Amino acid sequence: MIRTLALLAGTAGAVAGLDLAHKALEVSDRSSTVFVHSRSGLYVAVAAAASLAWAVMVVRVGSMSITVAGGVVLGGALGNLASIALWPSLSGVPDTIVAGGIAFSAADVAVAVGFVMLIPAMAIFALRNRERLFEQI
Repeated sequence: MIRTLALLAGTAGAVAGLDLAHKALEVSDRSSTVFVHSRSGLYVAVAAAASLAWAVMVVRVGSMSITVAGGVVLGGALGNLASIALWPSLSGVPDTIVAGGIAFSAADVAVAVGFVMLIPAMAIFALRNRERLFEQI
């Protein structure tokens, strides 16, 4: 369990760090336009609680592949939550990437990629651990 927790924390920390570094570069660049996705205090509280619950569930499963994918998702969520605290002068989460008329951040990409990574990881885990699918919690 400690290995799983360390892997989750390391993966999430690396992803959140990359996202925040990218946001810091873009926000500090006076020549770039930064779009902001507004978020309420209630959203922040619910997202923080959901992130904590996500982390607990990922660690309880104990699968390294699910932990890595879950860490990517968690890192994206933490990057967005931390950016609200780091840039209080902005009215929400900075979206520093614009493509096809849509503004988003590296954290948003991480969440999407992490969920895509989870699909095969969960399928393989379920096939290898069929007996655990019906365990009582």
